[in-house]
Amino acid sequence: MDMPVPETYEAGLQYWPYRLSLAKVLEAIQVTTLPGATVLDIMCGPGYLLGQLCKAYPSLRLTGVDIEEQYIDFGRRRYPNVSFEVGDVCTWRSTDGFSTVVCTGALHHVPYGNQGAAIHNISRMVKPGGVVIISDCYVDEYANETERRLAAAKLGDAYLRETIRAGAPPDVLAWTADITKNDVCGEEFKPCLRDRVPLLGAAFKNIQTFRVWPEESGTGYGDYIHICGPC
Repeated sequence: MDMPVPETYEAGLQYWPYRLSLAKVLEAIQVTTLPGATVLDIMCGPGYLLGQLCKAYPSLRLTGVDIEEQYIDFGRRRYPNVSFEVGDVCTWRSTDGFSTVVCTGALHHVPYGNQGAAIHNISRMVKPGGVVIISDCYVDEYANETERRLAAAKLGDAYLRETIRAGAPPDVLAWTADITKNDVCGEEFKPCLRDRVPLLGAAFKNIQTFRVWPEESGTGYGDYIHICGPC
């Protein structure tokens, strides 16, 4: 799967429904993280969230890790006050733990069979008493591959419609449309919430889960946030 250039990636975060989740994550970090603490954004992409944190909470010591070198290079240029490293969410480790670890809208890039290992490794990155904040996109529950594809198409269509309504430019719309293709064809790996919850429960205690988008009540498709900790 080809990832978009960093500029398109960052632009998409301003038009997608997922921008609501990023705002909630920023609020959660403010509540749970003391001034001067260390924060890791694992699977950080080009570093958009870290840039927002740097502006809002300049005393925090910020680190971003992503497997895509083009995004790390971009982040180093765009956000010079953040420390960036190339690394895989399933294997990367730091010699020191972090007060807060976030992973936003990214775990669905990890193949289904490796998502549990990724979550377990994330749990090992946080200091005792620290907090892990994981947000991701989920599809409706499914029982077979045909249902999974239909669920992915449903989520993708809803995302594209909302992105169009938000006035996104053509490059963002094209990438958003490609995401549906990637999900349906198995190049991305969005689970349903039912399948993700046990993986989180195996790694963390005291998990709070809530849905940010869409606003309707229920446990179906959409964007969710999990606040895990203190660990």
